[in-house]
Amino acid sequence: MLRIIPIQTKDEQETLMRACSIPFRYDAMAYAAYEGDTLVGGAQFYLKGTACYLVDIRSPEGVEDEEALFIMGRGLLNFVDLCGIHDAYAINEGNMDKKLIAKIGFWKNEKGEEYMNLRGFFTSHKH
Repeated sequence: MLRIIPIQTKDEQETLMRACSIPFRYDAMAYAAYEGDTLVGGAQFYLKGTACYLVDIRSPEGVEDEEALFIMGRGLLNFVDLCGIHDAYAINEGNMDKKLIAKIGFWKNEKGEEYMNLRGFFTSHKH
């Protein structure tokens, strides 16, 4: 069974991000995805002002589970939306899969940024 959980401590976050080849950011929050007891993905993001910045989302080396990454990405964005933050950017500090980012819902805005407007995204049922 797939479990998506927020990471509670910086030590755990650093370990999990390292397992997913994501550079650890102390100022970021993180989520992890598990299939049973197996880590299948990690994501790191931070909030600044009125926006969310997705830094990286990926699976550990040798694991291919795009569905888990998609669900985790949408889950963390839903959390952000519920916190009242409605602008999200995928800033790709690592090497995020551009197809995955697009599948999650990010698109290039007029400034060339990977952007997602969360206003009504999880409640309008048009997506």
